[in-house]
Amino acid sequence: MYFRWIWVLLIFPSTFTVKAQDPPEALIALPDTCVALREGRNCYADVTLTWEQPIIGNYCLRDATSKYIMQCWLKQQSGTFNYAFDSQQSISFELFDSNTSKVISTAEVKLQWVYQNRQKKRRWRLF
Repeated sequence: MYFRWIWVLLIFPSTFTVKAQDPPEALIALPDTCVALREGRNCYADVTLTWEQPIIGNYCLRDATSKYIMQCWLKQQSGTFNYAFDSQQSISFELFDSNTSKVISTAEVKLQWVYQNRQKKRRWRLF
């Protein structure tokens, strides 16, 4: 009887192994999509950026393109930041360790439009 179980484990080892799960996202932006009425107009939303780390440390949140630091936390393991989104384009955020300046995680607030601007072709008529 034991021989059969060993035989099954040798033939199908992948079905009985435990897979390591990927760590959850460290930085989350909610909502992650802002919807504007027309293309090219500003989109307005109240975005909540939350983060969590397994190790207590010094962390900062910044805009990924301009590198503007929005908030820093000292000796913390998690944090929340409320951001008033007002933009015509998508914005990315970065969570980084302020001691090493290493980027830990990124999150993006994407922009979508209900109506896209379409140029109508106007044809000239003489009569």
